Amino acid sequence: MSTGPNVLSFKETVVRRRTTRRVGLFRRLKAVELKQTIWNIQVDGRLLQEWIRDWSGTLDMPAEMADLRSTFPAAGLLRIDGLLGTGDGPPSQALGLLFCPICRSEACGYLACDLQIGERVTWSGFRWQDTVDGRPRVTPVAGAEVLEFDAETYRRTLLDLRETIAPIVDHAAEAEERAAH
Repeated sequence: MSTGPNVLSFKETVVRRRTTRRVGLFRRLKAVELKQTIWNIQVDGRLLQEWIRDWSGTLDMPAEMADLRSTFPAAGLLRIDGLLGTGDGPPSQALGLLFCPICRSEACGYLACDLQIGERVTWSGFRWQDTVDGRPRVTPVAGAEVLEFDAETYRRTLLDLRETIAPIVDHAAEAEERAAH
């Protein structure tokens, strides 16, 4: 474990994937490339996927990604609220961090951890969660450490990202500006 609190940050990443869409009068399938902007979670300047790879001792990073997208702000805002612990859950709750790179849903399985918010924010108990044959399956991440953040810096970082993904419009200020002209 590192000395002192870890530092949470986010890295803007453009993700491209090929898929098919129905187009034209006869609704034929056509191959298209989708481009999305997402914000990947970083801890101490390293992608969370790198931490998982190193803890597990595997050669490759997991393909799963954070579901923090500027192309679909509502999804990103919900995930940020989860990271802030502003949901209806208890102060210590399970938190989804990395999701399927295609559907970005819990249905395909995801990386979860326990979120505890107090004077410090901690992420612990890292595990892969999914459902097999209708039953939940949990696989702990071998060698995972506890990540600990300064609560105020953590909160400010997430609120800054929230503002970047979906800027808050001050309608009162806009109205005053229009009235002045």
